[in-house]
Amino acid sequence: MREAVLSHHTAGLSFSGALSLLAVVSVLVVVSVPHLSEIALQENEADARGTAQILAGALQALDAKPRYQPSMRELLRFPELRTLGDAELVAGDAVLRRHGYLFEVTCLSPGVTAPSAPAALLSGESDALGAILAIRAWPWAHGTTGVAAFLATQEGGRLEHPNAVPHWEGLASAGSQLASLEGWR
Repeated sequence: MREAVLSHHTAGLSFSGALSLLAVVSVLVVVSVPHLSEIALQENEADARGTAQILAGALQALDAKPRYQPSMRELLRFPELRTLGDAELVAGDAVLRRHGYLFEVTCLSPGVTAPSAPAALLSGESDALGAILAIRAWPWAHGTTGVAAFLATQEGGRLEHPNAVPHWEGLASAGSQLASLEGWR
């Protein structure tokens, strides 16, 4: 009698039990996948924000000047940037690709930085009316690898643009100069 009970319990799932389990797993997948991609986007954006700041710190350590814009390859020589070992240089070493984002050194012209110059002059910054070097980060594939764009200046300034309508996406956006800081916050 005991053997009959054991064999009944070890026989496995019935057809209806297997269908029920399949239905539960299907619902979990349908509910979870959109959330997983949303979490991945948030992680890519957080990583891009941090990577831009690290690269901007290298600009500061290099004491780079707008008249001499260092390449990404030059910035990656800094020991502090060894954590970016999974990054890839593209576009003739002008652009760094990492975790779904692209990064480049950009020069913010005096016309772009002038609206913030009065506050900078009050703080005693001598280069307040000059151009500023910054790291710009934008998504490789808008909506898939990220959405927002980021700017990190060598002076420690950080700005974010929602980039809801993709102003910057993929390698086609490399080298594009900012005409203004409208939309950046």
